[in-house]
Amino acid sequence: MSIVIFGRSNCNWCDRAREACAQYSLECTYKDVDDRFDGPTYLAELKQLKPDAKTVPQIWWNGKYLGGYNELIKEIENTREYGQGGF
Repeated sequence: MSIVIFGRSNCNWCDRAREACAQYSLECTYKDVDDRFDGPTYLAELKQLKPDAKTVPQIWWNGKYLGGYNELIKEIENTREYGQGGF
């Protein structure tokens, strides 16, 4: 399973998304668009994947775009296989 979270420092919803992944033992890759070194690369990647993104977090699960924190929680709660789409 592969969860990718684009976020930024001092973002409560970004922190919550990461905490939810940890709570459910789900591996995630966090890409901080404010990071001093990698931020510009992550921001360019986000803009390529979702050009109209105006807020963070922006979350993908196994290559499928979910949306933000609320959509991540819905996906976790509504699927037995956590993001695999199985019921």
